[in-house]
Amino acid sequence: MGTGLYPSSHGIVANMFYDPVLDDDFNYRIPDKSWDPKWWGGEPIWETAVQQNQRSGVIMWPGGESWRPVRPTYHVQHKSSTAVSEKIDTLISWLDKPREERPTVMMTYISEVDTAGHYFGPDSKRCQKALIQVDDALGTLLNGIRERNLENVVNLVLVSDHGMSYVTAAKSIYYDDYIDTSELLLEESLQPHLGIRTRDPKRLPKIYNTLKNAQQKDNLPFKVYRREEIPERYNYANNERIAPVVVLADPGYVMTRRDMGIPVVGVHGWDNEMEEMRAIFMASGPSFPNYGSEKLSAFENVELYEIIARTVGLQVKDGSTDGVRNGYVARPC
Repeated sequence: MGTGLYPSSHGIVANMFYDPVLDDDFNYRIPDKSWDPKWWGGEPIWETAVQQNQRSGVIMWPGGESWRPVRPTYHVQHKSSTAVSEKIDTLISWLDKPREERPTVMMTYISEVDTAGHYFGPDSKRCQKALIQVDDALGTLLNGIRERNLENVVNLVLVSDHGMSYVTAAKSIYYDDYIDTSELLLEESLQPHLGIRTRDPKRLPKIYNTLKNAQQKDNLPFKVYRREEIPERYNYANNERIAPVVVLADPGYVMTRRDMGIPVVGVHGWDNEMEEMRAIFMASGPSFPNYGSEKLSAFENVELYEIIARTVGLQVKDGSTDGVRNGYVARPC
């Protein structure tokens, strides 16, 4: 969302993955390792702003911590205990900076709804409580903009990166029923997709055939692909970091092991055309004409980079994003 690129282009192809060129593995749970700039491709919008003599501010947005040569002008590192209200106060404080110090692009990531949805379910009371908390914080931001008479100056874009759906033990696919997991180089269980990379590459065809045959024989709720067979619309093939064999669970199912159980209630990561996986896009401000109740047609979030760039006059380099240049969604900006 920050780069306008698909994972196969920017390189963060999963929460955990192995890079055969670097002979190293990425793990989002190990910050000192995952912040290494070797993992992060593309040019996030906060870098574009700095390179084009503007300023940017980033609050806990994934990738913002990377130790890249070009850094956001202002940056707040991830800290799970940071309250939503504190993030909003920081945004407002940036708006109050003198013109020559004020960032033109400000981004903050708020995880409360996602966390509540994972552990209690997307329709749970805890998730509703998190939604109210975020809604109140958004109200504080809107009031702060109004109090400063900036409604016709500031563009506000509200987005999410995915939806969420319930999972149950009844819809778990235990892949260790079919393959010997000790042969796998890296695992991240309880996901709608499973990347398979074997310690001994010669063992890969056997594992692929075993899973393929099991699926076809018993009509199991998943699909098995070699990397080059993955449907084009997923844009998930042209990177060596993507496992050579990928298993995609059908909507509502997850890939896990017998010894894992079901530690969460809500999960995301299925087909992005699935209704429950859809995200939101809402925007207001001088760059976004008021169409009343009219809604934009659905679009992919790789378009966000150019939409944001156009609101502040940043130039988008040819080939720097996977979005559609000057597409319908970007026109109002």
